[in-house]
Amino acid sequence: MKINFLIGGPQGRGVETASFMFIYGVGSAGYYVFARREFWSNIAGGRHSYVVGSISESWPAPAPGNSVDLALTFDGHAVLEHVFHLRRGSYLVYNTEEDSKTPDSYTMMSKALAERLKNFAKEHGFEPTVKGYVEYLRQNGVEIIGLPYNKHITEVGRKIGVTSPVMLARFVNTFVVALGAALLGLSEEHVASGVGFALGKKAEVIEQNKKVASEAMKLVEKRVATLQQRNPQTKRVFWNGNEASAYGKIVGGVRFVTYYPITPATDDAMTFERLMPYPVSKNAGELSKFEKIGSVAFQAEDELAAIAIAMGGAIAGARSATATSGPGFSLMAEALSLAGMMEVGVVVTLWMRSGPSTGQATRQAQQDLLFSLFIGHGEYPKIVYASGDLEEVFFDNIKVANWAERYRVPVIHLVDKNLSNTFAVMPLPDISKVKITTVRPVVYPQTQEAEAYPLDEIVAPKLLPGISNAIFHLNSLEHDPEGDPEEDPVVVTKMFEKRMAKIRLIEGEIPPEEKVLYFGPKDAEKVIVGWGSTKPAILTALDELKDVGFLYVKMLYPFPSDIVREYLKGRKTLFIENNYMGQLALITRMFAGVKPTAVAIKFNGRPITTDDVVAAYRRFETGENVIKIESDL
Repeated sequence: MKINFLIGGPQGRGVETASFMFIYGVGSAGYYVFARREFWSNIAGGRHSYVVGSISESWPAPAPGNSVDLALTFDGHAVLEHVFHLRRGSYLVYNTEEDSKTPDSYTMMSKALAERLKNFAKEHGFEPTVKGYVEYLRQNGVEIIGLPYNKHITEVGRKIGVTSPVMLARFVNTFVVALGAALLGLSEEHVASGVGFALGKKAEVIEQNKKVASEAMKLVEKRVATLQQRNPQTKRVFWNGNEASAYGKIVGGVRFVTYYPITPATDDAMTFERLMPYPVSKNAGELSKFEKIGSVAFQAEDELAAIAIAMGGAIAGARSATATSGPGFSLMAEALSLAGMMEVGVVVTLWMRSGPSTGQATRQAQQDLLFSLFIGHGEYPKIVYASGDLEEVFFDNIKVANWAERYRVPVIHLVDKNLSNTFAVMPLPDISKVKITTVRPVVYPQTQEAEAYPLDEIVAPKLLPGISNAIFHLNSLEHDPEGDPEEDPVVVTKMFEKRMAKIRLIEGEIPPEEKVLYFGPKDAEKVIVGWGSTKPAILTALDELKDVGFLYVKMLYPFPSDIVREYLKGRKTLFIENNYMGQLALITRMFAGVKPTAVAIKFNGRPITTDDVVAAYRRFETGENVIKIESDL
């Protein structure tokens, strides 16, 4: 079973709250949900936002496509925005009180979209009103559930003793969600669970909204499906990508996070901050004597300070990370070179978004791959690693913290806006898989001078100020093993080669299955290649694309050239990426010498969907080698 849904309405008017009600209610009935949120960079003011996702009896739930089975809309703007995302047999829930409105009625609608809608209506011979488009959908096989929202909400308000227009307006999201829940055959109990989750601790408000939901559900007799209570027999979690990242940091032993607020990275650091201090389990070994574990989240004055302060935490011995996005990452370039020269292990969680500059600050892209590989001046060892789904976001935060401490290099963890705003009801990650590897500091019996960078050790010893009884120097200048400035060419050569030898060490120690994963038939003649958050869409598409392989690359630097060459040897390849240049295709050719057969690119600020993958592959089969994906959901 798979049901694709959409919830859309004016930005700042409760679309996200409504989606929480809906997703949690469906999840409480025992189903899995995979969904994502799309919104404009303005906080409120009439722009349209929406959540689109899928409901499934099993995990992983299928990634969304370019159309939905059920669209729950708050207003006519949402109807017009998603006219072309509804297909024959799908259901539209909408407010008939907006029937007479046109694209020009919604002043915050994109002018380009408004013109396209008016031109389409003219070409097809109907008025460009909400009602005109609803009738167009009806004639094309879409089931319509049209109700006068305000009239019904006012009547419900009288029954429960609420007459204030302001208060009644706040019931719209619950009203719309309840209509959708009724169409899915959910019980009132599950809808009530969603209402309670979304509205927090306001008991009176929760009870009022439960009554609104109960009355609204009586207005719908049709059914898209009937979601019976299920028992998944596994612990589940409802979270988004930012939360998965923060929990991964916590479980992975990160105790110092710095940040300067920037979309979509802020919620990663703020989740970490909100959960402090962390409770200690009874089986936590020597830590079990403590009730809580302390940590620090520090909001810096800018990103330059954020990375520098995180480095200071790492030097002092804490597992340290900073979270940022493209513009903030740009400001970290100098300090990352400093970390490379001083051999400081620090994690940068880079939440990519659409650029350049502030670009589309709340939209999706994979445009920072090349920048992350080559950021900074000079040459220094680093790790660049990408996650593709929420389970990976959680576990990979633990991995990169391990690697930063083990190799004493900057580790850039690539995630993106799509992952940040993915919401899922999914199995709780199995923490028995968690492996935390730490490096014990060197502690001398008495104070002595020590080499911070001994030539006979690829990775320098862990010397901690105030703990190691060592006098040592960490230097931004090229230096000798003692850390003193040095420009003698013989010494410089030795020190440079010692640092860069970490790349070979990293390549040798990190196992292949943590660098690259392969899905599908081993003997497939054609292989899709992708990275990051394209993973769920490509995996879902494989169900339709028979006899096709999928090479999923996680380690971007040091690039696993030998492994990639072996997988792609003699095969036709289609690289699918959320950027303009096909950046993974470029570095695969650069590092592995493998020329892609074709590249499919999407760079309009929207994620790659399952339908995008299928359509791109079909065009690849016809011989196209540069495929531009333009879908807009």
